[in-house]
Amino acid sequence: MIVLGLSGLPYAQDHLLKNTTDPHPLDERNVQGLDSAACLVVDGRVIAAAAEERFDGDKGTGRFPANAVDYVLREAGIDKDDVQAIAHGFNYDRHRRLFAGSQDYFDAVLSSATMLESLHDAGWGNVQERFHAVDHHLAHAASAYYPSGFASALCIVSDGMGETESLSVFRARDGHLEKLHSQPISQSLGLLYSICTRFLGFASNSDEYKVMGLAAYGDPVPFRELFDTLVTFDDTDGAIQVNWPSGALGNPELGYPKAMQYLESVAFPSPAQNGEVVTEQADFAAALQARLTAVLTSLTNHWLRRTGETSLCLAGGTFLNCKANQALCDLPAVERAFVQPASGDDGTALGAALHITQELGAPYVGRPEGFQPYTGPSYTTDEVRQALQERSEHGGIDWTYVGLGDDYYTAAARDLAEDRIISWFHGRMEFGPRALGNRSILGLPKGDRIKERINSLVKFREPFRPFAPAVLDEDRDRLFETRAFAPTRYMLCTARVREDQRAAVAGIVHADGSARIQDVREEYNPGFWALLKAVKRQTGTGCVVNTSFNVKGQPLIMDPRTAIDTFLRTSLDRLYIEGFIVQKAATSTS
Repeated sequence: MIVLGLSGLPYAQDHLLKNTTDPHPLDERNVQGLDSAACLVVDGRVIAAAAEERFDGDKGTGRFPANAVDYVLREAGIDKDDVQAIAHGFNYDRHRRLFAGSQDYFDAVLSSATMLESLHDAGWGNVQERFHAVDHHLAHAASAYYPSGFASALCIVSDGMGETESLSVFRARDGHLEKLHSQPISQSLGLLYSICTRFLGFASNSDEYKVMGLAAYGDPVPFRELFDTLVTFDDTDGAIQVNWPSGALGNPELGYPKAMQYLESVAFPSPAQNGEVVTEQADFAAALQARLTAVLTSLTNHWLRRTGETSLCLAGGTFLNCKANQALCDLPAVERAFVQPASGDDGTALGAALHITQELGAPYVGRPEGFQPYTGPSYTTDEVRQALQERSEHGGIDWTYVGLGDDYYTAAARDLAEDRIISWFHGRMEFGPRALGNRSILGLPKGDRIKERINSLVKFREPFRPFAPAVLDEDRDRLFETRAFAPTRYMLCTARVREDQRAAVAGIVHADGSARIQDVREEYNPGFWALLKAVKRQTGTGCVVNTSFNVKGQPLIMDPRTAIDTFLRTSLDRLYIEGFIVQKAATSTS
């Protein structure tokens, strides 16, 4: 059984830009259907998955994932006609009557016909017979439940919105998902967080992770009453209530003006963000984060009690929030947890494919070591050599081939021990927003001003942004306090840095004493594990700063040419790429 999964609404962004007069740049993502992606599942096995942004460079794009589709088919060695089912992670058609007053918009953006048309334009035939529309939250739930490997679990989905829902609770058992509870868009936690992100001067549906980072610098007390009133939880029915004033969620294309007016009336004028930490903004972010964490904790506890489940699966953009995930993983009733690494809408391509695969009688087949997010393109030694040779013709780089042996890992570890910042490009690209050791920028956690150097000279991003550590499993418990559930493998859960170790890893300790860790084990990523072992031999600790290989506004790097170009336009010291060591050529002076 060969199933192609798709995410995205191909015409949503174009429709907003075409029908909105001078939209603010921070509001250009106030649409559904972003983060388009493709995934291919063959006989229950995930063969390949990737987001379209990695191919076309348009970060977060929701347009038809033509390049991603071509890649996953090529990776499997199959043709369009070999695909037996096409699964899309939206199912608006069954809600058509709710859009009676906006049929033109429905037909132009939301209808499954838009995806069918895009497939046809991309050269696909016989698509109607193969096409399956999957409810958005069901696709999210499937993306977490099946890869978790749990026989039964409580599965919670939370995002800005699905077709008509913003939060859903499922009971997962024996390969099937039963919906127990859902909440309408008016009660959306994800939408609340996005609107508050915009209020703080960041881009909606894009920069929520910046607000999470900013929150660590603030005190929630000044705005606690505001958020306690705005967001409530009812333990009798297990529902969250977001108490917006009437009309607050109107005109998203204009940045939710009534919601902005409300927040300004109860907080402060919406600021222009300049990258600096301002006390009232940090306090607002801290109160927002604290309330999100509190209500998700109450909701999860309620449904764990009602179902008797002890395993927890999470998906949807809300659960890219690592601080909230830590609180949920720390609940006494939770014995194990899994968060889908691609919890945003890109992950619904995977979830839709897995759901239809299950429905058609081919259950998910996992890997012994657990879910692997390394599902993107990889490149051979010859392909990398060719890219280096082409770039060398223009000057600017020197390179040598060492091969993927001890000398290579030792050289990289020595560079890190000597406080150089390196880029690390190996194997298959990660699926989801986190760089997990295959497309990474790495540094020494106790390096001189390591956080400031990477933020200002390499990533060109806000100075308050934290960095995550990748740590050997054998050193994890010495450095961090964590239950080491599956989310720590994927940089999806924070952990407390042990007091007596903070000086040794100062560059990854956030303002609140936490760190968003990646627990690296040999069976998950042998090459990255080998590097950390070499780092431990050089420094005594198998831990590095790990941030994504890209710069501000650029998607995670996919291919060697982009890696080389990005290396040359930043202050990175070395590029380690598939056995090649690359450095900038010395410039001659006369």
